[in-house]
Amino acid sequence: MASLFDFSRQIADLKKEQRYSEALSHFKENKSNFSKEQLSNNEYVVSDIISCLRYTNQFDAGFQFLKIYDIKIDDSQKERILTAYGWLLWSKYKAENENTSNSDDETQFFDEDEDDFQEQNFYYDKNELIERIETLIPILLGLNSDFSNTLVSNLFSIVLKSEKKKPAPNWQLVNDFCSQINPTMLSTDCSTIQVERKGRTQDMELASDFENWYAYKTKALMKLGEWQECFDTSKEALEKIENFHYSNDVWFSRRVALSKKNLGNTEDTIEELETILKRKREWFIQKELAELYFEKDDLVAAFKMAIDAINNFGPLEFKVDLLFLIAKILNKQGKSDLAFKHLSLSKLVRQDEEWKVPQKLFDELNQFDQSEIPLSELKNLKSELKKYWNGFNKNDENQKTPRHRNNSDNLQGEITKLLHDNERGKDGFIKSDNNEFYFSASPNWHLTSELTIGKKVVFKVIPATDGKKEQTRILKLIDQ
Repeated sequence: MASLFDFSRQIADLKKEQRYSEALSHFKENKSNFSKEQLSNNEYVVSDIISCLRYTNQFDAGFQFLKIYDIKIDDSQKERILTAYGWLLWSKYKAENENTSNSDDETQFFDEDEDDFQEQNFYYDKNELIERIETLIPILLGLNSDFSNTLVSNLFSIVLKSEKKKPAPNWQLVNDFCSQINPTMLSTDCSTIQVERKGRTQDMELASDFENWYAYKTKALMKLGEWQECFDTSKEALEKIENFHYSNDVWFSRRVALSKKNLGNTEDTIEELETILKRKREWFIQKELAELYFEKDDLVAAFKMAIDAINNFGPLEFKVDLLFLIAKILNKQGKSDLAFKHLSLSKLVRQDEEWKVPQKLFDELNQFDQSEIPLSELKNLKSELKKYWNGFNKNDENQKTPRHRNNSDNLQGEITKLLHDNERGKDGFIKSDNNEFYFSASPNWHLTSELTIGKKVVFKVIPATDGKKEQTRILKLIDQ
């Protein structure tokens, strides 16, 4: 009879050769030669059998094996067994959520989306698999080895990313899962992957687990309406994260602003969103500003911002609440016919997508005497209103000062605002000829320390090319 060592070595060799089914068969045929205690106390046999069951997609059998041999999962367990168990959890969770795609384009995970028009149901029964993952992660973090940290990263990502990519993410689950993990224990290392864009392969740096925790946590708090905690955690993210990815600094700033709005500070919210808009011209930020101006009864500013939002990039289907807002502004301006058409379009788009039409929309429509516009007229109504919106684009172009400058022109201006001044450098805004230009300066540049509010500078605007955004480069200071 082979010794326990030889038995263990045979299973290990078969596993190494990826002959997983043979390894499992060898275990079944020879396990009776050893006591239950001998097998359960051998970390190599236990971890290899769990791994072989995982590789053959027998996930439930893996959990059953642990139960039969009374393998405890706690901080006294061997690392080899803990990591094998962790990868079993990872594979099981991935299999149960395999309907969500696994894209390498991480920017998709954090682009802000405007899905508030959909009904959200945050009730859920925390399943056993989530609870097991939540229990294991702190144990793995305590080990603090390369193997355990890699596993933590994968467990953390598989739960949050699979939930985020669902049609209706359960943000209560995301929030509760993040709450079980101390972010200070997570890795701040950033890995790099290769992605293909415009036919070219290029490196893309991914956010660390530490940054991802703040991104998911603050978004969940925003969705749940936990505004004070959202404000505090977003501010903490801006202070503690050294290098932002996927425009997370913009999104954290936006959540700070929206938290202020919902905590009753409208003026600060407008100022902060206006600043964010200069760096990230997203339609939903314009919509939020339009709502704030409307609340202040500034109909001119509200209408202009709402039209900018409707003309900005983004599917019309996601802008049904924006259509509702434009209708309210138009109605208050006395343009009832246009208001009715915008309300109708908001309703028809929802019906065409088979979404629920909220009662507030029916209530608004019932205030008009016009006949209901049928769904068959959706295409014509959409075309008519698009021409109406585009007309404002033309008006804006005609009203612009016909001043042209070459890309090589140097401009002069004054620094009017600093957003950040820390070890990563400085950024803020330069005002020149009633226009504002966003700038950033590296901490290594010899003039960065002298960039202060009120300082006059010579700068150059480098136009956007090959997908890169327009940049402002300060060339020198003007002696005062």
